[in-house]
Amino acid sequence: MTSEVAESKPLVLVVDDDDDLRRMVRLSLRQRFEVIEAASAAQAIEQVRERDVEVVVIDVMMPGMTGIQAIALLKENARGPLPVLLLTALDDQEHRNAGLAAGADDYLGKPIDRRELELRVQHFVRLRRQEQLIRQQLEELSKVTALKDDLTTLLVHDLRNPLTAVKSAFQLLERSAQPADSALFELGKNALARVMEGVGDLLKVRMLEQGKLSLERTPAQLDVLATTVVELLRTAALDGKVDVHVHSRGDVSASVDVKLMQRALENLVMNALRHTKERVDLEVVGDERQLVISVSDRGPGVPDFLKDELFDMFGSLALQKAGGRKGHGLGLYLVRLVATAHGGSVVVGDRDGGGASFVITLPR
Repeated sequence: MTSEVAESKPLVLVVDDDDDLRRMVRLSLRQRFEVIEAASAAQAIEQVRERDVEVVVIDVMMPGMTGIQAIALLKENARGPLPVLLLTALDDQEHRNAGLAAGADDYLGKPIDRRELELRVQHFVRLRRQEQLIRQQLEELSKVTALKDDLTTLLVHDLRNPLTAVKSAFQLLERSAQPADSALFELGKNALARVMEGVGDLLKVRMLEQGKLSLERTPAQLDVLATTVVELLRTAALDGKVDVHVHSRGDVSASVDVKLMQRALENLVMNALRHTKERVDLEVVGDERQLVISVSDRGPGVPDFLKDELFDMFGSLALQKAGGRKGHGLGLYLVRLVATAHGGSVVVGDRDGGGASFVITLPR
């Protein structure tokens, strides 16, 4: 909403077949509002089509179309959200109920109290302008979000090929490297893996958000999948100094998208490995109702005030600012998207004895 609109006099439409009542309402409102009039519901509908009316004050009983019958048409033909204030007799509860049921925003009893009329109209003008501002902000946010999505796609597309070339170059150079350079190559490979991990997460997140990544469900043993994940990541566990133990109980077979579920478990295990110097436990438990996968560590826990938002996009960055765990902000968000895509959920809780426990629950 521009400042010109915000500072202009609100436009109020008064609808009544009684000339004296319209004149009284106009005189009551003219100091703070621009007031226009209509002697019938049909005239009022034309007025809201042609001008940006902010509030309609309309009488119930009029020849032809009644005020109650006009409410839906007024709102339908208005240029924006349109509050309607219905005028009824004080003892006319039936019409008040009918008006509210038809979409009136409020009613005012006759005879009219001028001060109450002014206050009611001012209230609805304020609400309407606030709603317009919120709508405008949502439109602007939608444009920013679309731009973000386009930039994400462009970044992923432009980064994948150069990163693959760098990875190939590392592999070729490592073959002829001197033993003294092994630590340097290991550092470079780990850094490259982190970057490629982030780029891969960006692509998966974008596709899951847009609903373009369909699940390819196949039967799987989740304890076997968990063991595979641990073996693949074992070298990342602080050079093997952190033990990762896999436990399973019950029926842990499930129909899942194996690639997506593996990526989600990799993110949870990597998150645990980055934040603990003790063992990490990955447990899979199944029964006839659900499967529960938990990854528990002995690192710094998650403050209660951040637990609900930790799985939001860049939620782990908020935790980092609070002095907790570090992350690139997409890993845990991807875990939530994968869990949700499978009809499940993910939460974080406190581990007995210290640390955090991340739990994915999947329905059968």
